[in-house]
Amino acid sequence: MKQKFTTGMLLISAILIGAFIWFFDRGSENSQQQEQLNRTLFSVYPTRIEWIQMERGDVLIECSKASGEWRLTRPADAPVNAAVVERMIAGMAAVERGELIRAETLIERGLTPADYGFDEPRARITFKNNRGTFTWLIGRDAPLGEMLYVMSADGGDIIAAPKTLLNLVPEDPAWIRDRSLFASKAGAVRGIDLRRAGGFLQLRQSDGDWMIQQPHVGRADRLGVNTLIEKMLSARIGRFIDDKPTDLTIYGLEEASLELTLFTESGETQTLRIGKVLPEQPELRYAKWVDDYSVFTVPAEWAATFELDGDTLRNRKVMDEQLNRISSLTITAGERQIELVQTNNQWQVIRPARWDAEPASIRAILEAIGSSIIQEFVDNPSALQAEQIANAPWTITFGTDQEKHTLRIAQPLADGRLMMQRDDEASFYITEGALLNTPFIEPLFYRNRTVLQIDPQQIQAITLQTGEEEFRVENLNGQYAAADRTQKPVANAVFTLIAELTGLRTEQYVAFNPDSLTAYGLDNPSTRLSITLTGTNMLGHVLLLGGSAEGGRFAMLQGQPVIFVLPETSADALTQELTQPVEKQTEEIKQP
Repeated sequence: MKQKFTTGMLLISAILIGAFIWFFDRGSENSQQQEQLNRTLFSVYPTRIEWIQMERGDVLIECSKASGEWRLTRPADAPVNAAVVERMIAGMAAVERGELIRAETLIERGLTPADYGFDEPRARITFKNNRGTFTWLIGRDAPLGEMLYVMSADGGDIIAAPKTLLNLVPEDPAWIRDRSLFASKAGAVRGIDLRRAGGFLQLRQSDGDWMIQQPHVGRADRLGVNTLIEKMLSARIGRFIDDKPTDLTIYGLEEASLELTLFTESGETQTLRIGKVLPEQPELRYAKWVDDYSVFTVPAEWAATFELDGDTLRNRKVMDEQLNRISSLTITAGERQIELVQTNNQWQVIRPARWDAEPASIRAILEAIGSSIIQEFVDNPSALQAEQIANAPWTITFGTDQEKHTLRIAQPLADGRLMMQRDDEASFYITEGALLNTPFIEPLFYRNRTVLQIDPQQIQAITLQTGEEEFRVENLNGQYAAADRTQKPVANAVFTLIAELTGLRTEQYVAFNPDSLTAYGLDNPSTRLSITLTGTNMLGHVLLLGGSAEGGRFAMLQGQPVIFVLPETSADALTQELTQPVEKQTEEIKQP
């Protein structure tokens, strides 16, 4: 019982001690922070200051904090460098107290604040926080040590403080002003207007792409525009000249020869006017915001950047879409049309017939379009040029899953170059003539070069007919045997032939739906190779080999009206004799 009583008393004591500590600490900072405050001159927390005014000589500077952002309110309403203001206030709040001269001591010594320089204080600092407004005066230097005197504007004690305090009071508002020209980040810019001696240039971003809207309508070079934006945002204000309403003509800002406007994604606009060169500093030019009185300077070299030729920002690529995003391609040449689509990362020809496409051929045409460079722009096409585009003999339509674009290509010009129009753009392009190389407008160019691809395990029999000879082997549980029991398979020939059939490729497609097979020696083929299959929905394939072609032999698959050339090595591998006679064993004759 006694033990329980003791334990209970200890618990009550702990609660009372905790309550005592809470009572005296509640609503205040911890004891360490309070001790620090007691040592400092102003006894304020920097984060709680919401307004500060500083006077030094004829200069009065006032800064106000709203929604967590500092701004200069006097001598002008302007942005400030928040980091500098925060460091300045933190520096003031950290100044420690020195010698204390009490008001009673002054009276006893027959002294007044004027004897310490407070009749004409060198500086005045006023803070405002959640506790009220407090003003401090800075008087003369102390006779000993690197100290000066500070006193509350309400009178009372005089306190010594380090001379470095005076260094925290600006003599010029420019010390804390924000020298950034544009507050926007590069990624937030959605439009640019440039008014200059060289004419009006207007750029707008749409769905991530930059477009020129003036002086011509067309695609802009994304890299060029981004470089221009980065250049715009890189400059800083040099000197602040005047913050009051003034005659702008003396600065060349009444009707500035250069005006720059940025539009941001939030709908904000910033317009900067750039005027004359400073007479005494030709490396600087006067500038001002259209909605502000302040006149300041910017680097003349930076300003000269915006006198650029607008044509340098035009996109000179016929197609600047990422090639790996293109999912459809249609090429029309007269009455012929080739249509290709990509599904599940596999390209197919779907017109004039449905074929698997050759990846290298797709890559070749896309790279040819993608690498076509615009050499000239035809901004005001003549009636003849407009007619040539309207009756263009070639069109190329390419697209992604979201959008499609069409190139209309006129007959080659006298110098072999091409004139084309992208979509319905008002300006035409002049490019080199390589885009219309013959293979690109031939359907067979896009057909997959693999003509046969057979799984060896599905082969049931192979029959080779050459002239009047026939060779046939059959697959018996993975072992090949001659159908004619007087014959035996030639193992190496069978193995080589099967290896070719696993991925038989052509070097060149020759014709599709030819009027006659005679020219290719396929009306009466010299060789017929039949592959019988099992375990598939096809009975098999018949490969016909005809006459000689450059680099090989003409060939076709029976039932498919496509003629191609088989390389000589493939043709040889497919036409070897597959069987040979079985040698008869003779009885050994012994000598008597």
